[in-house]
Parts: sequence; structure tokens; C-alpha cells
Amino acid sequence: MNAVRCFRLVASVFVAWTLALPAFHGSQAAGQDSQTAQVPAVDLEQGKRLFEQNCSPCHGVDAGGGDGPDLHGAPGRLGDRAVQDILRRGIPGTAMPGSSTLSENEAANVVAYLRKLTSTTTTETAAGDPKKGDALYNSNGCAACHMIGGQGGSIGPDLSRIGAMRGAANLKARLQEPGTNLPKAEDGPFGNSWTQYLMFRAIDKNGRVVEGMRVGEDSFAIVLKDSSGTFRGLWKPELRSLEKEPGKSFMPSFKDTLSAAQLDDLVAYLTTLKGTP
Repeated sequence: MNAVRCFRLVASVFVAWTLALPAFHGSQAAGQDSQTAQVPAVDLEQGKRLFEQNCSPCHGVDAGGGDGPDLHGAPGRLGDRAVQDILRRGIPGTAMPGSSTLSENEAANVVAYLRKLTSTTTTETAAGDPKKGDALYNSNGCAACHMIGGQGGSIGPDLSRIGAMRGAANLKARLQEPGTNLPKAEDGPFGNSWTQYLMFRAIDKNGRVVEGMRVGEDSFAIVLKDSSGTFRGLWKPELRSLEKEPGKSFMPSFKDTLSAAQLDDLVAYLTTLKGTP
């Protein structure tokens, strides 16, 4: 190939490539625009609406906790993606269900709403004195039923992280009316970790009455834990009756035994229990 023909070939390739560059960059930009367009804008109003419809019955209208834990700061602690996955898939073995109808975008909007709620809502604080509340906790026999940091009884739930899971108003309500704030009985797997505090009253064929919290159940047997912490295994075919007692609790009400100031002190102490950092 002579020099002239070689020069013409290189020149033609150069011209072709130069003409193709704008189209190439245009297609890249179009692809990028397309990808950008596929990311929906955050809809906080939808997130708020979905939270109120699906989450507030357990976590409170302000996400400050109810039957479920306080969600303030959850996206910051766990990450947006993790919270979205929990919303859509739930947490196996707990009362946290997933939502098969919640789209990924809708879950993202709920998480965005939680982030906004956390940043614009002041964390609820208790009015009492935590040190006085600590003394009240011990003098009223709470440790006989509840465990904190591995110390205490096991009849009631572990309170090691109760301050991270419940707001002050919710804790005060539970101290005053413990039975009315128990987790609701659910259909589904028997005796899961969330519904085990549901009370049952059983009468066997000899007329003996056994009352306790359900800790396990299947189609033929049930295990109850009584007020002394003793497990009672019962064979259902041998029972005269077996009845649920929703709204009943081994925990006494402190509404008439503690003053308003003492209740505030006890609540203030409980809100400090946030587990090991």
C-alpha cells in the first residue's frame, strides 16, 4: 500500500469515528438519563400513609413504640436497605410480618418517612429521676419476674433493652394497665416468641386448675409457665377445658400502689435500659 492510499484509509477511519462520537455519547447520555428516570422520586406523603396503615398499630403513630419497638433512628442504625427488606419480608420467628403487596419503591418511601420523622421529632423523654426509679424497681419486686443484663427472673419479658424498644408514655401505660397492653393473640404458628405472654386457664379431668402463660403449643399439647416460673406440660385430650385469657397478666398494676411522681421515676429508669452498646 502506497503512502497516499494509506493516508486516505486512515483519514476515512478518522472521519467515520469523528462522525460516530456524537451518536455514541448521545446513546450513553440517553442510557444514563434512562437509568436516572428509573429511580422514582421519594414520596413522603405515601410513606406516611403506608406507615400509618401498616405499621402504626404496633409501632405507634409517631413510631415511638407500642406492641412493637421504637423505630426512631432505625434506618440510621440498620441502613435503608435492611429496613426495606424487613418491611417486605418480615422477621422470621417474631410478630413482625412481611408485606408481599408492598413494592420496593413503597418500602423506600416508608423508610424515607421514618428518616424524616426521626430528624423532625424530638425523642420522648421521661420526667422522673432514674436513680429513684432504680430503687423503686428493686423495692417493688420487679426483679423477681424480669431480667436485666442476665440478672433477675424469667417469668416476664427481659427488660435489658426496654428503653430502646418503648417510649416513656407506652411504659407508663403498661405499668398502670399491664393486661391491656399485652401482645394480641395471633393465628399462625403456636407459641412464637411474641405471643407467649398470652394467658391460658386449663382444667384437667380431675378438676385441677392450671393457669399460666403459653410458651409452647401444638395440636395435641400445650406448655404453660405458672406464676412460680414452673413449666406445666398438658395433654389436650385429657383436659376438660382450655381457654385463652386475653387481657390478663401476672404483672400487677402500679396505678394505685405508686404515686404519679414514683411512676415517673420508674419510667425514667426503664427508659435508660438500652442494652449493651
